[in-house]
Amino acid sequence: MSAEAFRWGVLGWGKIARTQLWPAMQAAGHQVVAVGSRTPGGAIAELPGITATTYKDVLANPAIDGIYIATPNHLHVPLTVAALQAGKPVLCEKPMALSLDEMEQVQAAADASGCYVQEAFMVAHHPQWQALRTSVAAELGLLRLMQVAFSYDNRDPANIRNAFAQGGGGLWDIGCYAVWVGQWCMGREPDTVRASATVHADWGTDIHCQGELLWHGVDAPTVLQFSVSTQRARHQSVTLVGDSAWAEVVVPFNPLPETVVRLRNPGAIADDAVQTLRFGPVNQYSEMVKTFAQAVREGRAADLSQSRAITRTLVRLRESAGMCGSA
Repeated sequence: MSAEAFRWGVLGWGKIARTQLWPAMQAAGHQVVAVGSRTPGGAIAELPGITATTYKDVLANPAIDGIYIATPNHLHVPLTVAALQAGKPVLCEKPMALSLDEMEQVQAAADASGCYVQEAFMVAHHPQWQALRTSVAAELGLLRLMQVAFSYDNRDPANIRNAFAQGGGGLWDIGCYAVWVGQWCMGREPDTVRASATVHADWGTDIHCQGELLWHGVDAPTVLQFSVSTQRARHQSVTLVGDSAWAEVVVPFNPLPETVVRLRNPGAIADDAVQTLRFGPVNQYSEMVKTFAQAVREGRAADLSQSRAITRTLVRLRESAGMCGSA
């Protein structure tokens, strides 16, 4: 592949594609050359000269270097598999899969095609999370406790996040971030999990979900406690507590132009005892698409081990909370 601008085909032109990924692709010097929709024929306001076409037409377009999938969750795997079978590398929104069987379908298609595929956890590309794995981790010592909270207020019955058949619900939509935090910090799946949920009587989706992930240790376990909600005040936070210090990630998942991580020593309460780490403006979505394009151009093999681990943990949490089934 030449060093020319990476050319994207986008399946699904919803909010995240319009407001986050398309600007990120522009910032990276990439191009969107085709958009696929369940309702083809409409003009794309942000992309003059481009009219939405079918998913099939986008996948057949020879001018496309990679596919970004931002459809409702239940379409992620069918379209990822179809794209891989068409010889197209894929960046798929999270959650990539709604079951372990779906994850295996993606793995099989990636193996057969030799194409690169990646789940779009953009947070991994922000320097605050890189620091939490290196310099901050060294200050924390042995990690003992992680607390993750993430919520927004969406009571629209027509919204796909509230549609059970389309893979809606808080655990799939934002609980995946809590599971990602544990995977990122611990490097492996939890040994045990437990969860409970409040399920909407009409929609069938979880509107509140809370739980615990536990990793066995030699002398004591490491615990991740989480609470996510689709009907609560907009909020996100992560706290990491080690045996030497603790850290607060102020805006962990949708960081502001200047992002702050506060590192405190044991017993430190006063502000003058706090070490504040500041990270300047970084477009984590742009960093993600640049990394994806580089992987494609270098011909890297797909590594779905993290996505498989996160999917397995989410399925275990759903089972613990009594939310059986793939959606």
